[in-house]
Amino acid sequence: MANPEDTPKGQHFLLSPECRTLTVLDLARMRDATAYDWFKRLRWPETEGEPYCLKCGTLRCHTMSRNRFKCTEKTCKAVFSVTSGTVFHARKLSFKKMLIAIWFSANSVKGKAALQLSREIGVQYKTAWVLLMKLREAIAWRREEMVLDGEVEIDGKYAGGHIRPENKAEDRIDRRLKKYQNMKRLCALAIRQRGLGAQTFTRIIRDEDSNAAWAAVRDHVSREATVFADEHGSYNDLAGLNKLERVNHSKAYQTDDGTNTNQVESFFSRVQRAYVGIHHRFSLKYFDWYVAELAWREDCRQVSNRSHTFQVLGRALSRPTSRYLCGYWQGNKPPDLIWEG
Repeated sequence: MANPEDTPKGQHFLLSPECRTLTVLDLARMRDATAYDWFKRLRWPETEGEPYCLKCGTLRCHTMSRNRFKCTEKTCKAVFSVTSGTVFHARKLSFKKMLIAIWFSANSVKGKAALQLSREIGVQYKTAWVLLMKLREAIAWRREEMVLDGEVEIDGKYAGGHIRPENKAEDRIDRRLKKYQNMKRLCALAIRQRGLGAQTFTRIIRDEDSNAAWAAVRDHVSREATVFADEHGSYNDLAGLNKLERVNHSKAYQTDDGTNTNQVESFFSRVQRAYVGIHHRFSLKYFDWYVAELAWREDCRQVSNRSHTFQVLGRALSRPTSRYLCGYWQGNKPPDLIWEG
């Protein structure tokens, strides 16, 4: 992994050679057998790519046709492949094409649109969409055991629920009033840790309220951490959990002593750019996965694109088959990915 500290002073990491350590030309020249070896090494890192039985754990496995393996234990005899039981289970794309698709996704700064990926690797839109969503779901799993420390900032951002205004001014109503608002909108709650190599925790909630903020800080922020928040009333109770610093944005973006929430605000600005410039809209059903993916991109900005690709592939191969996206186009749909408390 490239070290940002090795980048010459005055040069941004994204402009340095350490950022671009894997190109699409490298992947185009790669054989499918080489891509297959990458899959094996990241699926079984403990044995440096040597397969072991997924049921009994034995290392004694026969190699069969079509890149399959068979356990030699008499009581097992399981047949499996490098993608069995992962998000790539029952895959139809070649290993090289999947690796190129992962590279295109990981190499995109603000995310990847399924329509664009379908044109780049020559697959149907449905194939590209499901593949990208499987990668987002695998990335979202990293939040489960995330605990932030040091100085952290918390804030919320609403999305969805836009209502097109009437053509004539006299027919328009004040959408700022709650009775005229669209209740379909959702809030992305983000907690961002300060510092290089820090982490960003995200969660989708129905409203920016004190219960959601309390639960997120309780479960994913160390008690020794200092929390920075704006003047929103939902963060008042956090003083009972952690040391709390506030900034009133109606008066200043930063207080005289330097208190601010600029880091989490900058994350939300990138979410907005992905929303407007890449996807044009987020399906609120999958808003959680989109924001989790963008949080991962935020945390890995100072990492080479080779490491990006390996991280995404490794996470995808370490997660079980998606219960929501396997058979998606046959009618298998997930529930709304919203935290309800």
